[in-house]
Amino acid sequence: MAATHGDDALSAGLAALEQADWLGARLAFDRALSEAEAPESREGLGLALWFLGEVPQALAERERAFAGYVAAGHGDDAARIAVWLSHQHLLAGRASAARGWLARAERALDGLQASCPGRGWVAVEQARHALGLQDQIRQARRAMRIGRATGSVDLEVFALSLLGRAVLASGRRDEGLKLLEEAMAAASSGRVRNVHTLAESYCNLIEGCAAAGEWERGAEWCQLVEAFARAHRTAPLFGACRTIHADVLIATGHWPEAETALQAALATHARYVPQMSAPAVAALAELRVRQGRLLDAERLLAGRLEEPAGLRALALLRLAERRPQEAVALLERAVRASSDHPVRAAQLLAALVDARLACADAPGAAEAVTRLRDIADAAGIRLVTALADLATAGVDGAAGRAAGAAHMARSALVGFSRLAMPYETGQARLELARALAGNAPSLARDEARSALADFQALGAARASEAAAQLLRVLGSVVAPRQRVPGALTPREQEVLDLVSLGASNADVALALCISEKTAGHHVSHILTKLGVRNRTEAAAQAGKLAGPAGAR
Repeated sequence: MAATHGDDALSAGLAALEQADWLGARLAFDRALSEAEAPESREGLGLALWFLGEVPQALAERERAFAGYVAAGHGDDAARIAVWLSHQHLLAGRASAARGWLARAERALDGLQASCPGRGWVAVEQARHALGLQDQIRQARRAMRIGRATGSVDLEVFALSLLGRAVLASGRRDEGLKLLEEAMAAASSGRVRNVHTLAESYCNLIEGCAAAGEWERGAEWCQLVEAFARAHRTAPLFGACRTIHADVLIATGHWPEAETALQAALATHARYVPQMSAPAVAALAELRVRQGRLLDAERLLAGRLEEPAGLRALALLRLAERRPQEAVALLERAVRASSDHPVRAAQLLAALVDARLACADAPGAAEAVTRLRDIADAAGIRLVTALADLATAGVDGAAGRAAGAAHMARSALVGFSRLAMPYETGQARLELARALAGNAPSLARDEARSALADFQALGAARASEAAAQLLRVLGSVVAPRQRVPGALTPREQEVLDLVSLGASNADVALALCISEKTAGHHVSHILTKLGVRNRTEAAAQAGKLAGPAGAR
């Protein structure tokens, strides 16, 4: 009778998982385990706990499930659980532990057939551990073949999404998109039963499109995945989804919405899976640099992980601070870690061109452009081509080749316009204006004004100032941008950032190279605009304005 009750509780737990009733699943599996020890119940309990945000307990239960499956001689199931544990450790930055669990997965399969589902899941994890895209592609194809041969739909769909993402990243745009759309169709058709597998499949789909600059598809899929995340209350996925959606929003010029998405992602990650927050931190920091909020970016990047997105964000910050040598060193490290990822490498090389030009290193900038152009020619990805065109225009302009710079700037302008990327479109216009300044100043003024309008509409403070400065050089009078009544000026925002860190007027004056009296005036204006009585209330208001990310 006890066994029957245990089976009933296990069935109830599995049903609750399918319905995204995580608490109900936890209670059911607890009841099942109180009546009979079973690895199936431990596995289900671990998954419920993971979705409830109790990650350490989830890992512990999954480890006990692995031991139970091994003891029962269920090597396939043991390998699948070990792969899940390996990936969780990989996400958390515990590479050694991740490799250890992958080895345990392989050992659990000793004596089993070469085409059993467990070997497919091991291939999936080997793909995620792979340093090179070609190895990722090879392992993902192997996993997909095993999934199809064994009728394991979850494995097949997940491997398909991983394969599409890797193929797209390798530069084979059409093939990669076709694979991703096939995986999306399969995932959204209800064929996948495991919610966690489905969630990770969705992540692969939208990450692949966002990374390749396929913003239209990315936006469409983000809406679908966010609806899934809400319906299934998959908070960790919701955080990851928001981060990728924010990348789409930033690229397409919806910066306020992107800020909201990133702050929501950071709040979700802080509560559930902190180790997944690095991409959101890097994205928000890069946005802050574009907005001219350099102190905010500095705080965000304190203690950042050694990964390409974080290195790029910090390099852009150093470039904004007129420390280009440091930016070059950071970007070169990031490029070395991204040699097998064309889109990521292209984004880093484009920034490296700017940094080397800022160092007056014309040969180094030209060398970086050559590498970027080689990637563009091989990849055939529109975003990479537009980045290469803009970088080439910058190098030609610095070398005095005005005609060549104008030609490449126009090409970049067309490319970014077609990709619906207003910030980059503005940059291309500004580069074109610089190239035209000598021979066609009237046309240069027109392009610079258009760039300034693009940047001001976005709230891109630093780029706006660059465009305004060029217009002044060209003899145009640039009217100060009208501000919203009560809004803080960029200088006041800097002062508020320092006040929120506990800086006195003297500290503010020293940091900003202004007099202590001027610092006091700024503080008084800030208190009035924020409607607060003292510095403590102003600091508290600054925290509210910054949202969850501001506390990082």
